Amino acid sequence: MSNPDLTAISGNDGLPPEPDWRTIFADDDDLAIAHDQWGVVVRELRDAGTLAVSNGHAIKRLVEFRVQYERAARHVAEKGAILAPTSKKAKVGQWNPFWSVMRQAAQDISVAEAELGIAPVRRGKATKVQRAKKAPRAADNYLKAVPK
Repeated sequence: MSNPDLTAISGNDGLPPEPDWRTIFADDDDLAIAHDQWGVVVRELRDAGTLAVSNGHAIKRLVEFRVQYERAARHVAEKGAILAPTSKKAKVGQWNPFWSVMRQAAQDISVAEAELGIAPVRRGKATKVQRAKKAPRAADNYLKAVPK
């Protein structure tokens, strides 16, 4: 019996639908990074056999963190981790706030990648390990068990 209040959500044949990045980012560079990163993550999860529609929100968060990281990294690359003093009285520069954003985004990326099984250390836990067949050696016949 079907419930008329429930409607099916299209999952594009098991693929989570890509978000409309224009509702999140206005900058063209950020839009391009988000689209590219979505593709990279989805392909990696699909190849590992761990992609599901239910991963969509986690993938979206990971992409958002990666865009934030790239945006902050561009600013730090231009201005540096320490900003020049803003007045003649101030003799010491201050930490660039984008440095902190970049570091926090890197931590969030690591957590999101671990949750999705993307981090290299976590890949073995997220997918089946495919064992290669052992190459036969002469010693194998010598050490073969003898039936009693």
